[in-house]
Amino acid sequence: MSASPPQSSKEDRERRVLARAIRRLPRRCRDVFVLHRFAGMPLEQIAEHLGIEKRVVETRLAAALVRLSRAFDDADGRGAFERS
Repeated sequence: MSASPPQSSKEDRERRVLARAIRRLPRRCRDVFVLHRFAGMPLEQIAEHLGIEKRVVETRLAAALVRLSRAFDDADGRGAFERS
């Protein structure tokens, strides 16, 4: 079953907002976010890979998530994208 055009358009817009927001993250936050969410690395492994403490990884991931959430809020203009 395919998505209706309005839903597909909304999903495309959300993808663009997310991609732009990820590119705009500070490098230190972006690296942690991408390794965790897209490469599937656990926090301990990211810490080892980057040569930093696990708590630093946690802090950077949290900062990335806050910035990404704000990007969606700003893009929507009302708060958050409506969930279907």
